[in-house]
Amino acid sequence: MAIEAASSLHRPIKIWTDSLSSLMAILNPKSHRSIVREIQTLLLSHKHIHLRWLKAHVGYLGNECADQLAKEAITKGDPFLLPKPLSYLKAEVKSAALSIWQDNWDNGKTGSSTHDIVPRVSNKPVGWNREEIMFVTGHGPFPSYLLRFNLRTHGNCSCGEKGDPNSLCHKMSVYPLLAFPNSNSVTQITVVEKHSLEQLLKNPTSTPNAFHM
Repeated sequence: MAIEAASSLHRPIKIWTDSLSSLMAILNPKSHRSIVREIQTLLLSHKHIHLRWLKAHVGYLGNECADQLAKEAITKGDPFLLPKPLSYLKAEVKSAALSIWQDNWDNGKTGSSTHDIVPRVSNKPVGWNREEIMFVTGHGPFPSYLLRFNLRTHGNCSCGEKGDPNSLCHKMSVYPLLAFPNSNSVTQITVVEKHSLEQLLKNPTSTPNAFHM
């Protein structure tokens, strides 16, 4: 507002501010904030306006008066809408998207086994390898998964327990599985230590080479 008022004058003007961050933003030629770009345009077209910084709360009369007027404007002034920067909008959209995603994740009808291990959604990758993803999702050469595609007549392993990743982690140390139908290759999954799947994934350093295929 001070720059706009000074732009109509035709004599050298110095505008003092205690906001160093604002001055640094104005000096940034790569800034994408609309209000900063507008100020930069005004300053370029009005060479007689100069911005200066001063330290706050050290007794400068003009600065103290400006602070007092700002406080009065908050309590006594008329309300008005101030446009928010693009960064604020991005943060709001991200927060809303994560909230919707979390709600769908908590109340979805699929992925319950993965939800037990990763209950909170995030836009950061978990860093799992191929074998760990297969164990978490259950989408791999497991009897229970192959049964869904009629590639097995039952979903149990040879020991009689349910042939899913959690049962394998609890009950077995070595488990040979047919990787794909009509294939002579056999995938052998070795669980080095008998931990729960959640323990294996949350503490990978405690169980080195936990999964080997």
